[in-house]
Amino acid sequence: MKRPNVLLAVFFLVACAQTQADFYSHKYGGIGYGNTELQGFCNGAAVFVRNLNSSGQTASASACGEKGDSWKIYTGWRWTPYMAVEASYQQLAKADLDFRIDATNGEFLQFEDRIKTHLLNAFIVGHCPLFEGLSLFGKLGGGLWSAELSERQSGQLLFAYPVAEDEVETRLEEVSGKAYDSDNGFHWGYGFGIDYRYRNKWTLRAEWESFTEVGSDSFRSDFDAQSATLGWSMHF
Repeated sequence: MKRPNVLLAVFFLVACAQTQADFYSHKYGGIGYGNTELQGFCNGAAVFVRNLNSSGQTASASACGEKGDSWKIYTGWRWTPYMAVEASYQQLAKADLDFRIDATNGEFLQFEDRIKTHLLNAFIVGHCPLFEGLSLFGKLGGGLWSAELSERQSGQLLFAYPVAEDEVETRLEEVSGKAYDSDNGFHWGYGFGIDYRYRNKWTLRAEWESFTEVGSDSFRSDFDAQSATLGWSMHF
């Protein structure tokens, strides 16, 4: 009854040995495209908008977006079948927030915020070779995030105009403008996936990554980014 189990164990040992025998150390560089969710951004942005309320004004959010396309470029060195180091530069999905502030005197302002976030990552990658160039992998690391905020503002504000000596008249006037800001900080990251190496020439991979403590309250909200990516790399 134990013979099939013994045969199965021998099969996996032979497969691992063959995988290791066919492997050679290589450096690689590639590109990836996927989808990212900025978990917690819209919840934090809603808190930011609510905090703008006061006895003289009311703030309300009209739209928020925390999902979208993302891309990255990456490079690394896999010196054994089981270990590699990797660095990547990654653009996350853009975050969107539209909100409005209305004052009791008739003034109002509308804001359209767009936040673009980039990550610079460094990982240690552990591989579990399966067979014929296929392997599972996990990665752990961290890096720096950099965010850019662009904001469009429009609305009506009260302006005072002199009409006679010691007499002014207030009128609502259309206003508009733009504002820009930037911020950066440190984040942690980890992930896992599966890749297929073709004849030591190129590799296809599918992976999921998580990045924690990205962004800041001064940029409407911090968040955790969850990213699913399909990548392709060349060996050199």
